[in-house]
Amino acid sequence: MRSLLERPISFRLSDSARRRYEQAAADRGMTLSAYLRDRLEIDDQVAEHVAQLRLTLLDSAPTEQSDGSLLPILLELLLLTRRQSPPAELRAVHHELERQGVMPRTFK
Repeated sequence: MRSLLERPISFRLSDSARRRYEQAAADRGMTLSAYLRDRLEIDDQVAEHVAQLRLTLLDSAPTEQSDGSLLPILLELLLLTRRQSPPAELRAVHHELERQGVMPRTFK
């Protein structure tokens, strides 16, 4: 059961962002406020999941587990992080990797 929604919050968006969010809400048959509320709640859940995965990685010493057993956790963490990151941030990370001489991986 969802709790009573009694505390409104207002904030400003650029016109293009508002149109983009309104279109996404309409595509899902939702109001703009319901869509943004769900996006915020999902973002909180993803952040919590990433934090839990990070703790799991920190708790796993390389001598206790082989690299193969950590691969699913690392892959899940990578995919969750990429889901949250806008394309401009991914490009910045790729540029930094290239600067350090590491070839970035791309998924299609």
